[in-house]
Amino acid sequence: MLCAKYDYKMDIAVKKEEAFQDGKEAGIAEGITQGVLQGTQQKAIEAAEKALEMNLTVEQAAEITGLPLEQVLELKKQVTVNA
Repeated sequence: MLCAKYDYKMDIAVKKEEAFQDGKEAGIAEGITQGVLQGTQQKAIEAAEKALEMNLTVEQAAEITGLPLEQVLELKKQVTVNA
């Protein structure tokens, strides 16, 4: 019968590496999720700005983009200043 010798230091090193890899994978997944959310938010803002430039109402722009009315009102101020 084959019996391997237990090495405490090796066991700890392996567990540390596994924990590191798990944390790394979780961090990457979280980063991707945040990036997608930020990209989606930026696209909604750009769409609202375009809608306002096309003289749609702030209510219409908010409904189209799903952005809060208050945020679209702020965008309208910016669009008006930059026009």
